[in-house]
Amino acid sequence: MKFLKETRVPIWLVLGLGALVYCYFYLNHPALPGNNLEYPRGWWGWFDQGEYIKAAAAIRAGDFSPGKHAYPPLYPAIGSIFLPFLPVHPFFFFNLLGLLAFSYVFVAFATRYVSQLEAFLLLAISLYFNEIIILNFAIPWTTTGTAVIYAATIYQLLRKSKQEKLNSGIALESIKAFCFSGLFSLLVVLRPVDAGAAAVFYPAYLYFSYKSLSLSGTAAPKRNAFLFAQVVALGAGLLIGISLFFLFNLKVYGQILGGYFKSTAVGSGYFPLELPRKIFSLVFDSYTFFLEPNGSLVTHFPWLILGIVGTLAALLRGPALLRMMAAAIGLQFCLYAPYGDLLPNGVYRYYNIHYFKWMFPYLAFFGWLVVRWIFEGSETPRAKRLAIRSLAVVVAVSAMLAVQYKVKPASPIAIEKIGPSNSISFSANGDGIDFIDFYGLAGGFNEIYLGDHHMLADGKPLIRVREFRLLPAPWGVRVFFNRRIRAKEFLLTPDKGVNPPSDELKIKASTYRFSLGWPRLVHDDPR
Repeated sequence: MKFLKETRVPIWLVLGLGALVYCYFYLNHPALPGNNLEYPRGWWGWFDQGEYIKAAAAIRAGDFSPGKHAYPPLYPAIGSIFLPFLPVHPFFFFNLLGLLAFSYVFVAFATRYVSQLEAFLLLAISLYFNEIIILNFAIPWTTTGTAVIYAATIYQLLRKSKQEKLNSGIALESIKAFCFSGLFSLLVVLRPVDAGAAAVFYPAYLYFSYKSLSLSGTAAPKRNAFLFAQVVALGAGLLIGISLFFLFNLKVYGQILGGYFKSTAVGSGYFPLELPRKIFSLVFDSYTFFLEPNGSLVTHFPWLILGIVGTLAALLRGPALLRMMAAAIGLQFCLYAPYGDLLPNGVYRYYNIHYFKWMFPYLAFFGWLVVRWIFEGSETPRAKRLAIRSLAVVVAVSAMLAVQYKVKPASPIAIEKIGPSNSISFSANGDGIDFIDFYGLAGGFNEIYLGDHHMLADGKPLIRVREFRLLPAPWGVRVFFNRRIRAKEFLLTPDKGVNPPSDELKIKASTYRFSLGWPRLVHDDPR
């Protein structure tokens, strides 16, 4: 460990390498504008990235018609600044600066606990040379803006946590709190969901303020008044982003919660009670329920297991700054996992992993802290210490990997008829159903996953994506429900791209529960 501790890495080298890697992945991406003749505008045509450019052009022209603004305005507004000079690459420089700012803050954070070389290697392995993560900094995504604002927030908290005594009065500290909150509040007009991290970062800001007050020997009445002023300042700063969000929606959609809010929270569905299933599927087992081979995070990145162990350990026993970061990582998963359209099927296929890209260096950092802990010195003899600590980590990892889905048959299904447009009528006895497998239906991935399917349950229309979804299966098609459904009569009308079976159609309904079994990293079906 001596070499790691004593070797220094200049920050210009850290940032310079990041810039080179970013430019390489940006310029060589097959979807870059000009690299794909099918989509000359690049980035898959008028998809998310095309919508950003369309909105950027509209903002520059003063056009606030609803059809031009599919997303909150901050990211397109930033792109509009560069649009005259880089009409097909308006986010190139902002994303580059975002990557560098994020990298700088990560190194500053990590070097509170590890050496410069260790921080640099963690950043390089988890971000710079982690292809899918650096790729999602190069591709225009609003989450790069999130990484920038999170970085600025973490940097301010990092400095505040170092402050041993309070050197300013109530007025100046309230202004600082207002600026801290005002900058963070811009997330509301960038990615409103990510602003939920205020539930972690704002209490951390107050805690570090309180700690500084205590070390300064401030009397209780003055301390209480100071903290009250800080709470007011943080709340006032948050109103900046909220007000901009409401004003933008009112201008574009005629109502304060129009557009993006309706299309995500309302159109996709949000199911907090399904949080255990979704997190387990996204992190550990993408196949049993969602039929996505090798789609879980730990399947691609086995080292994340140590990162999760380290994050949980920091949350339970770490110092305040590490607890804050661990809580922020956990909260991010809890904010996103309940969304009806965030499935393991899209994490790599459609790059939904960009929601979590800022976490990877910090998860690598927490994982490395676990490794360091195993080898760190203590009063216990070295061999005994290594054995005990290694065993503790093995037990923690094994316990985590022992959790698994247990699928069991639900109520029997009776097929009533196959009608026009390949509609399928079938019945059950009203018991709970989590998913239904149709043996024999056929179609391509896009036709099944993205098709315009319709379904009735006891005569009530179910909303596709929000309430049900079709998945390709080796045996045909799986219909899964975002919440366990209880109905007796069903009618499924697949899109025309889904073909009926060549012989007899078979249907099987199932439910799931969690159970314990032999620890395993990969949960893919062996078929």
